[in-house]
Amino acid sequence: MNTSRRTVQYPGIGSRFCLSQDVWAETVAALRYYGDFRSEGLVYWGGVVGATGETIVTSLLKLNHEPQGGCVRPTAEEMRALLRTLRKRDEKLVAQIHSHPGEAFHSLGDSQHATSYHQGFISIVLPNFGRGVQSLLDCAVYEFRGDFDALTPQEIGERFILQPQIVDLMPPAIDTANTAAKKGGTLWNVLRQKLKSIVSRKQ
Repeated sequence: MNTSRRTVQYPGIGSRFCLSQDVWAETVAALRYYGDFRSEGLVYWGGVVGATGETIVTSLLKLNHEPQGGCVRPTAEEMRALLRTLRKRDEKLVAQIHSHPGEAFHSLGDSQHATSYHQGFISIVLPNFGRGVQSLLDCAVYEFRGDFDALTPQEIGERFILQPQIVDLMPPAIDTANTAAKKGGTLWNVLRQKLKSIVSRKQ
């Protein structure tokens, strides 16, 4: 019997979050884009609950909303698209991420207009439109516990695990580009020299 992953209860307060470095990098890039227009940006993470209660981030969901300056108010159509996509992908809404023009903090408006209020929902704020942001420790991270409470740097480091999604288990057997360079040229130059030597031997 097929069971929807969306029916699994949220793990609640204190869940660990596992996400790929690619998702994090694209999250920052998406919010920096809005900074080019001096506008805050807003994106979401979709995810599933793992077997041991951890939250596994499986998607970055971008509204592609219009630049709105010092706030973001999603339209009803954008919210319907978010819910429709979560259902289609069989994912739960696990976090909202937005940018501020200056300091990162959870404003009263951020709390009043949050997209979700389930226990353990994460809200991340990037400072300076995402400029200079490298890791989550550069951001303000909040968890809903009846109100949005800030996580300490230690809590962020312990609870958010970023790992590469694509991993080379062993070094490449043949590094063609480096091999060619060591032989004094591009791969095409190396092949051309080999062809010349073959022609010379035939003569």
